[in-house]
Amino acid sequence: MTVGRFNIELLEAFVAVAEMGNVTLAGARLNRTQPCVSTQLRRLEDRVGKPLIERAARSMELTAAGRILYQHATDILKSHEEARLRLSAPELTGTVHVGLPEWSTTGQLQSIFCNFVRIHPNVKLEMTVADSATLHDKLSRNELNLAIALVCPAKPEPAGVVEEQLHWAAGDAFAPSDPVPLILFPEPCPFRDISFRALAGAGRQWYERITTTSVAAAQVAVNSGAGVCCLPSGAIVDGFRILKEQDGFPALPATKLAVYTPAKAQSPIVDYLEAHLSELLQNAIPSRSALTGKSQPELRVV
Repeated sequence: MTVGRFNIELLEAFVAVAEMGNVTLAGARLNRTQPCVSTQLRRLEDRVGKPLIERAARSMELTAAGRILYQHATDILKSHEEARLRLSAPELTGTVHVGLPEWSTTGQLQSIFCNFVRIHPNVKLEMTVADSATLHDKLSRNELNLAIALVCPAKPEPAGVVEEQLHWAAGDAFAPSDPVPLILFPEPCPFRDISFRALAGAGRQWYERITTTSVAAAQVAVNSGAGVCCLPSGAIVDGFRILKEQDGFPALPATKLAVYTPAKAQSPIVDYLEAHLSELLQNAIPSRSALTGKSQPELRVV
């Protein structure tokens, strides 16, 4: 049997369901209705000639064919988007200074900027990795052209704010205890206060076991079983256990990320980046399925 040619919109629907965890969230990501996404999934299955998803009463899993297609579809969509951007983007030349929070530098968020300079070979990228307080400070001194940072309560909230869930992260070797040994970042990290308030509200005691300025060092400490750390989704790596309410750890809120630029006039490079970054940021934040530690996304029906 020969498989029919693939349609980009059908592949987008399939990948969105796989990565977002259910049809409803996939529709919201793609700005399509749930029936539209479901119809596109069926059309793709008809075109492939094989079921891609096994549907049960309350769950759905990728079939063997679905796993194969998922691997190829992500590459196809990435190439398609890069070609579209290269053909539609203006000619840009110059240097852009950008800032990123440390936990995002090994994931999709950094890849946005790497793809940007591939599409624009005459642009030089200078990247600063730091905590959000430092990034906001550098923006105020015009040392950065643009930064993705945690929303600053002292500043007006910009448009295009994206939420990223926080989690209690522990290693496989961690043994629950009271008081809870915490791995923390120094002030003025907002994750400290969030951790303290959440544990206090649950009646849990804690102590500060390790304090570090480095997300990488905190990840090593978590993996070693030294303690528990409050981390955003982008900092969760393979081997981490996510502690939940059934483990005695209260639910945590989501953090808010946004794109910031200085008040002074910007270059065409920064204007273009700012105009396109909010949508890209939304898709770069890890979804729930990214935290399962599985090579195949776990799909749930809502």
